[in-house]
Amino acid sequence: MSYRAKHERASGEIEQWFFATAAESFTACQNDEQTPAVLAQLAEQWFWQGAVGFKVRRAMVAVVLGSLVVRCQAPVVPIARGTASVDSDETFVPAGAPLPVLQSSLTSDPTDDESYVPALAPAGGAILRRSTNTIALRAPGPLQGARRVGIQVGHWKTDEAPPELRKLIPQTGATWDGVNELDVNLDVAQRVAALLTRQGVIVDLLAATVPVGYVADAFLALHADSDSVGELSGFKLSHGPERGPFEDRLIADVKDAYGKATGMAYDSEHIGLNMIYYYPFNWGRFQHAAAAHTPAAILEMGYLSSDADRALLTDHADRIAGAIAVGLLRFLNDTPRSEIFRDDIVIPLPRPAPSSTP
Repeated sequence: MSYRAKHERASGEIEQWFFATAAESFTACQNDEQTPAVLAQLAEQWFWQGAVGFKVRRAMVAVVLGSLVVRCQAPVVPIARGTASVDSDETFVPAGAPLPVLQSSLTSDPTDDESYVPALAPAGGAILRRSTNTIALRAPGPLQGARRVGIQVGHWKTDEAPPELRKLIPQTGATWDGVNELDVNLDVAQRVAALLTRQGVIVDLLAATVPVGYVADAFLALHADSDSVGELSGFKLSHGPERGPFEDRLIADVKDAYGKATGMAYDSEHIGLNMIYYYPFNWGRFQHAAAAHTPAAILEMGYLSSDADRALLTDHADRIAGAIAVGLLRFLNDTPRSEIFRDDIVIPLPRPAPSSTP
């Protein structure tokens, strides 16, 4: 399906979503005064952004919006956390509410048909700014105490995934010559955690399901790969789009330490979309994701299908873990917490969709 066809289909789905939400809100608003206010503000943003599509659709949105507010007899008022009214420059969108941009244009894989739906505001919400046509993600409150690092064990406890991550449930990771990826990931992660803890770092050993809006000084997901034929070798690193400015540094520090300690080559050629759009990076689709301010990366530690890589991962796990710990400690030393959580993250929105009428 072409991009244009996907966009047109998405516009129709967005329209259907809006009217379905409006219909539900007619019954809900009697018990919640903010329901029409929130819907009004979001609909006004869709109108301004042009994401709904053609002028006729915009007019329909305006009609339904007006009817909803009158029917519910509730004024359009500011909502929580300093949200401005629809006449001002800024509108606060609470966590989980739709943003005026498609997931495919923000944090999700554009080749995934399921990403052609509205993106969702992350934990903590988002600010829509009309004057600059941007989304602003407020910096979370400063962490207290020692530096904190999240180490995610790839494929661990996937059976406990929440409904929004239901696709994870059948995923068990790679297997080769009797070696299971999950076992390797967990073994190395526990060793890394022990090394970092000795250096005074607080370590969260995380399962496949990341806490909602996870905030830390760094987040690193550990995986091991397989090519199904035993030809490829090496390690890979990636981070996601539309996140904070420190992830290139995180990757550089881990890459340098890991390459020197293991002797593995860096396999940049095979960094796929599943790494770039790894779900814990995808704050615009999932609530169970690392906060955009949390520097986050995924490390494919090697190929289980490679005899040399597999031997390193299983027989020299201390060397693997030591390299990862060195890279993370270097990043923490290079990157003060005051810098990580100092500024808002501002993301430009796509230009409004062109109208089909003159």
